[in-house]
Amino acid sequence: MNNKLRNEKLEEALENDSTEKENLEFETDEENEKDNKKLEQEQFRVKMLKLFGIVIIGLVVVLGLGFIISLFSKKEYTYVEVEDIMKDAAISYFEEYPKKLPATTDESLEVSTSILIDNKNMKEIDNYLNGKSCKGNVTVDKISSNEYAYTPYLKCGNDYETTTFYNAIKNEKNLVTSGYGLYSYYGEYVYRGKNVDNYARFSDSKRLFRIVKVNKDNEVVLIQDESSDNEYPWDDRYNKVYDDNSGINDYKNSKISDILSYYYKGKIGLENDDKYNYYEYSKEVKFLTKEDRTKIVKFKNCVGRRSENDTSKDGSVECSSTYDSEIGLLPVYDFLNASIDPNCITTVSPSCQNYNYLSDGDSTWLANGSGSETNEVYSMYLGYIANTEASETNNIRPIIHLSEKAMLEKGKGTKNNPYVIR
Repeated sequence: MNNKLRNEKLEEALENDSTEKENLEFETDEENEKDNKKLEQEQFRVKMLKLFGIVIIGLVVVLGLGFIISLFSKKEYTYVEVEDIMKDAAISYFEEYPKKLPATTDESLEVSTSILIDNKNMKEIDNYLNGKSCKGNVTVDKISSNEYAYTPYLKCGNDYETTTFYNAIKNEKNLVTSGYGLYSYYGEYVYRGKNVDNYARFSDSKRLFRIVKVNKDNEVVLIQDESSDNEYPWDDRYNKVYDDNSGINDYKNSKISDILSYYYKGKIGLENDDKYNYYEYSKEVKFLTKEDRTKIVKFKNCVGRRSENDTSKDGSVECSSTYDSEIGLLPVYDFLNASIDPNCITTVSPSCQNYNYLSDGDSTWLANGSGSETNEVYSMYLGYIANTEASETNNIRPIIHLSEKAMLEKGKGTKNNPYVIR
């Protein structure tokens, strides 16, 4: 019995030994596996650090080489950039020699790039265009008592020539004889139809205009695309014929001519302007910048009175009376000519709203008064022309005339890619 018990205890001890040995071996394997994983992770980290270091060194080398190359290579400018350099050089030149500037608004002068180069206002043109043979000049015009317009002209053989805005519009490839587009019409180049690519803007502004036409003097007539924020009376003077303040449709002495002058200068709604605080007009978005105004010319706004049954479209009636200004309203005949509907015949033909890009938008004033009633003027109302009492209020879509010296920078004339005026 004792022997049997002794044997059982011995067997139990051997089993416990075996289990402990197995447990010890398992723990040893686990520790080895952990050590291997740590070693692998450490090796991976070292590899990534080496790779990161190689990438950083590579970038430093590439950037360094690029910097060294840039030090020894010339920048090649675009033609437009060179024109801007010429313009800035001319401005600097005349700041040094102000007595050489044009003395009157009728005077215009040119300064050649050779003079600007000799005076150290700019480098030789081939320095900017990597050896290309070019020549040019800058025209200077006096706009007002202290404003001047500088227009650069650059020609580089057959490679490039500065393009004036009016020439770009009058290009034969733009002309059509049917459908929507640019027509040669009454000796002018007139956009007609509904969907025409005649959008334009100044290079320093997002305000859109529509090109109405290029007139006989090569001035491009622009009309503001969207109407004004505020409504204004055309005129609200006392009219003795009607014994009330229904207004007088004489544009030269009208309220609207005064309002447009303030609109052009961006003064409407300013707190210090008591005159227009009286009318409680809110401040309009600035119409043109100072730089844009140097590209605008005074023109004879056609403001003659016209009868409802008048069928003329050559401007002879409206232009029988004119008003000199930098800003104006669209004459009736320009609205009629924009329609290609054959039933657009008289001043107030409802068909004139058809196929006419000018018929869209709010009710707006036109430049001409009625030939029969002294207190009535024409407005574009619901797309067509209607008689309206002058003292009523309407939005305005001003027109301006672009100088023949203004240049085209880029663009296709679409709303998303308008012509850009430089």
